Amino acid sequence: MYTLLPFKALLRAVSIACLGLLALSCSKQSAGTSVKNEHLARIAGTWTLQARMTDGVESPAKQRLMRLLLSSDGTFTTNYKGEESQGWIRAGMGGFSYEPPFLNLYWENGASVTLLVTELEADRILVHHGRNQVPLKDQEPEEIFVRQKIERGPTRKPS
Repeated sequence: MYTLLPFKALLRAVSIACLGLLALSCSKQSAGTSVKNEHLARIAGTWTLQARMTDGVESPAKQRLMRLLLSSDGTFTTNYKGEESQGWIRAGMGGFSYEPPFLNLYWENGASVTLLVTELEADRILVHHGRNQVPLKDQEPEEIFVRQKIERGPTRKPS
């Protein structure tokens, strides 16, 4: 004849198994989060459109300018101006993810865009819009964004 484990022992075994699964899932999630934060921290900052690449030639951007503020918490804000003489206009905001070489922007209005990013230098990136459904001749040119340096204000000398 078979003997069954007492109910308390069975409950204890199930509880231990659940705690083990929970600990295992939490440890995997935190490992992925640290990698994600490393990538976000690497691209975080204020990026300004500097130039467009047409047929391999870099030409300074003078119209349809964009400034992109990527925060290390995974949110972004964009500003736009039609030409250099205009003031910045807020164009939108949302969340983003960055798994090199892909930068995914999730706009607050529900739209999402995937950009191909090539890190040319620490403070200079090349962005390709990756619109593969559009004929090559009609695609947006690649754009070069430069990270703005943080300007420090004047410091007061000790009196």
